[in-house]
Amino acid sequence: MPARKKKSVVSTSPEHVAEVEKLVGAGHYRSVSEFVREAMAEKLERLAAARVAEQVSRYCAMEQDDDLIAGQAFDPDEPGSR
Repeated sequence: MPARKKKSVVSTSPEHVAEVEKLVGAGHYRSVSEFVREAMAEKLERLAAARVAEQVSRYCAMEQDDDLIAGQAFDPDEPGSR
């Protein structure tokens, strides 16, 4: 069963609404709601990826023993792992 949807009110500029309505009119999206759902999903994915990248960056910035990091990141039996 598909997930239930929740209605929300979104305030934005008339210019943004007009641009989205043009895309809907041109057949790129079935509705303004579909556009907003897709835009929200893409933004949430980018934020999640940015959080992971930040965590990796902080981990890599910590002064770790290189052998420890290599041991965690690579399978020594896999070709090209080192």
